[in-house]
Amino acid sequence: MSPAVLELRIHGVNNTPPDAMLALPDHAVEQFRGDRFGSFWRSRPDKIAELPPDHAGQVPAQVRREAYSWGGMARSSPGVPGSGVPSVLANALGRVGWALLLPFGLANVAYWARKLPDDAVPTTRRMVWWNAGRGAASTRLFGLGLTVLLVLAVCEVAIDVYAVQCSLPGTTCRRLPDFLDVLGDPARHIRVLAASAVPVLLLLGLMALTSLSRSRYEMTSVRTPERRVGVMLSRSSMWEGSPRIRRLTRLHISAGCCVVVLVTSTQLWQHVFFLVLSVLAGGVLAVVMARVVVTATDCPDVPSTEQGGLWSWLLMVSAVVVLVTHGFGLYAIAPVFDGPLWLTSWGPPLVTVALLGSVMAAWSWRRNDAKGPLVLLVVFVAFMVATYWFPLAWIGAFAAGAVLAWRARPRSGDEWQAWSGAGPGVLLGLSLVSSVMLSAVLVLTFRGWVGTGLVVPSFYSWFSAAFACALVPLVLLVLAQAFVLLSRLITPAVLDGEGEALVVRARHVVAVTHRAETVAGVLSVLGVLALLLTSYLTFAAPSWPGWSGVQWVLGKGDWVTGLAGVAVVGSFVGAGMLTNRRPLGLVWDLMCFLPRTAHPFAPPCYAERAVPEIADRTREFLDGSPDRRVVLSAHSLGAVLAVAALYALPAGYLGRVQLLTYGVQLRPYFGRIFPELLGPVVLGTPPVRAGALFSCDPWVRAGGVLPDRGLSTLLGPSWINLWRRTDYLGFPVHGWESNPLDRRADEGTPDRVQTHGGYHLCAAYRQAFADLVSIDLNRSPDSGSGGGGSLGRS
Repeated sequence: MSPAVLELRIHGVNNTPPDAMLALPDHAVEQFRGDRFGSFWRSRPDKIAELPPDHAGQVPAQVRREAYSWGGMARSSPGVPGSGVPSVLANALGRVGWALLLPFGLANVAYWARKLPDDAVPTTRRMVWWNAGRGAASTRLFGLGLTVLLVLAVCEVAIDVYAVQCSLPGTTCRRLPDFLDVLGDPARHIRVLAASAVPVLLLLGLMALTSLSRSRYEMTSVRTPERRVGVMLSRSSMWEGSPRIRRLTRLHISAGCCVVVLVTSTQLWQHVFFLVLSVLAGGVLAVVMARVVVTATDCPDVPSTEQGGLWSWLLMVSAVVVLVTHGFGLYAIAPVFDGPLWLTSWGPPLVTVALLGSVMAAWSWRRNDAKGPLVLLVVFVAFMVATYWFPLAWIGAFAAGAVLAWRARPRSGDEWQAWSGAGPGVLLGLSLVSSVMLSAVLVLTFRGWVGTGLVVPSFYSWFSAAFACALVPLVLLVLAQAFVLLSRLITPAVLDGEGEALVVRARHVVAVTHRAETVAGVLSVLGVLALLLTSYLTFAAPSWPGWSGVQWVLGKGDWVTGLAGVAVVGSFVGAGMLTNRRPLGLVWDLMCFLPRTAHPFAPPCYAERAVPEIADRTREFLDGSPDRRVVLSAHSLGAVLAVAALYALPAGYLGRVQLLTYGVQLRPYFGRIFPELLGPVVLGTPPVRAGALFSCDPWVRAGGVLPDRGLSTLLGPSWINLWRRTDYLGFPVHGWESNPLDRRADEGTPDRVQTHGGYHLCAAYRQAFADLVSIDLNRSPDSGSGGGGSLGRS
């Protein structure tokens, strides 16, 4: 008998293996489509007779069960096969490279968190430019600044510290390992020439890493559905990212080459040759910045074609020509480098101040009455830099920053958005803090390893001290939360009704994790304050009494920043080498779900392949017969993919598709951070406030007004969501009160608490599935269904 229902299970953040998704032994499942990055699985027909009754007899013949595994897309890059030392080393280096992509990924998330244009309104050229002024152009410029910061940090360690300072009299430096020390002990200008290749090679390596990922994950095209007005997910070009980033890749490579030239040529301005090169490199860099702004208008959020590619090619060729000419000049002229480089010392604070202004401006991007605060941003940057000559100029910088912060004050209705509507600024703040932190770790660690008597820019040491001080309030907040939690665990307060003592305690622990939005906002604000203090101290360079105490803080700050950087890099390397989880878990999956638009070196977007594959498999099964139906069974982040796939289907198919979700973050995280992508109007769910920080129940506050359209309206009773109070990542979709969409799943037994996993094994899941397809799951399967029939048989 031909199966009438396809149950397609999609895993979530924990990357549940296919056999576990299908609730079968690993030897009883087989891959029938895809590769090691994304694949479809089913049970093996020749193993059904060998399975015990609880496996072989749980699925009716009318149902075909499959599992879709997408975890390799966000985990396997570079994915060098083999278990030998070269492959392990290559994969470990690839994951270190992924750690460098973290700031770029956060900037890309901020791009999609800004107020996206409503495609229900006809777009004019003027509106496109207005949209660019509301964050599109600024975020892309911010991403370019992150690339410049990274290049400057690498130039500091490779050119300034190792090539120049290590060859000066009075310094003692460690030699590089033999396999890296290919030049021996050449002249200083030759060392500078060779070291200039390091930042360029790093950029090319990041480009290769992301291009390799793009070729594996982002080359699947989706068949054009009937576009739904006001829903960006329904646009087929949403999942075709190449037009968005090809040009940006060339522009970022151009900027990196220009910065490398400027680092050394500005030090040699007395030579006419290098002065001319400085002017040329600066001119190309300025045009690159202008073209990055233009990409926000002729290559918008969801483009269908790439425009203006000739400019990016001309700029990249020009930058490469200038770089090569600069190299020949270093070799032929043999200039003298007799001290630390100017640009690597003052470039990072200058760029950081400009990016800080963008962060504070981004706090108000989602305001309906927001006008481009360009004047305030320029005033803030100008006064901050002026503190180098006029110490009291900090008053003007403080005033401009205070006005930018005042513009971001919460307004009526902002409580339904993440961080009260300041989401883009919060995310850009986290991006900038992580970028400077990784740069500081690189510079300070390399200086400590390579030798003594070396001088590095005070900017990095000041940041270490300021960041360590800024973490004190965060630590106090965490300790306060821990104290409140401990008091509630000792004497369990009633949370969400009665239950076993172990379950009630688990609910209290989970309630702490549900306050992640507030903690992330506090971390972002504290990081921004640390960067403000760092920039001021770098420019003002005050001479305070009791300087020894300040030096002690500087020393301890280096340790704190170093440990934080090691933790970030270690989470990326260890996540793939030692465990079966993604680096940074939900944060990494959130970044990788969104198409790359703001930064070409952001992590690869697995959704650009996963969403079309899920949609195509659904259409393929439904096209087999008008009586067929599909149940998309999605866990955690898989639910976001399932929702996107439903909007990628033509409207005529939705009547035969059911959605069963569990352990999801759709309403309180994705819906609040990305209101235009997955907000209440798109999901058809009432808006929700952030979890209260200290109340016993963080979700005790009522939700907003239910919209009259969205996915829940389209699906009606064909959408059921399961959740638990003991799930640290799972939430209801409609609300915590009783409603037709959300159902409670078992929270556990007196001996064991169920958290984020195991939904597909509980009784609530079986009942929900039966209600969706009107099939009694307790019936025995039809023994005559054959290999192409039941779930677990095909």
